[in-house]
Amino acid sequence: MFTNGVILEEIAIIKGALYAIHWPEEEDHSLDQMAESYNDVEYLSAYFNKNAEKLKYFKRPSYTPEDAVIRTQKEVNALIQKLARLAKGDQQAGNLDDLFKPLHATEAYNHSRYYTDVKAKGHRYRAPWIRVYAVKCDENLYVVTGYGIKLVQDMRDDPDLVNELTKLELATEYLKSTGMID
Repeated sequence: MFTNGVILEEIAIIKGALYAIHWPEEEDHSLDQMAESYNDVEYLSAYFNKNAEKLKYFKRPSYTPEDAVIRTQKEVNALIQKLARLAKGDQQAGNLDDLFKPLHATEAYNHSRYYTDVKAKGHRYRAPWIRVYAVKCDENLYVVTGYGIKLVQDMRDDPDLVNELTKLELATEYLKSTGMID
């Protein structure tokens, strides 16, 4: 599908529950791309050394770039496993609606994508920084559009995360054109 000059492809991860967008500039669909990037020690080391100043946002505990690499790998692998369990219908784990939460604050309920833009976080009980961004199409039906490491208070303060907002917008247009969402 062609949307604003971008050709998108939707890949089924678990049919009827979890899909992912394959962006033209990425080697694979968004979930596999995240797993690959965030398990690549060299990639993460370069990222955290470049963004070491942002790690100060997490004061307790504080993180060195080396600590951040290890934490990121643990967090992303746990999140991917949880996504798979929930999408497969593991009743003990819950469902995808339990994991994905609205991206926009409740005071932005009039935002055109308030009900469709969602995020899943890496950890439930401590300050997570891994995010998976998706479009909610229906109950327990999501299309992953991207991912990010959120080391800032507002995602609009990070150029990489602003790019994820753009991807959400493009994916929403695409999914509307296919009839997957209204």
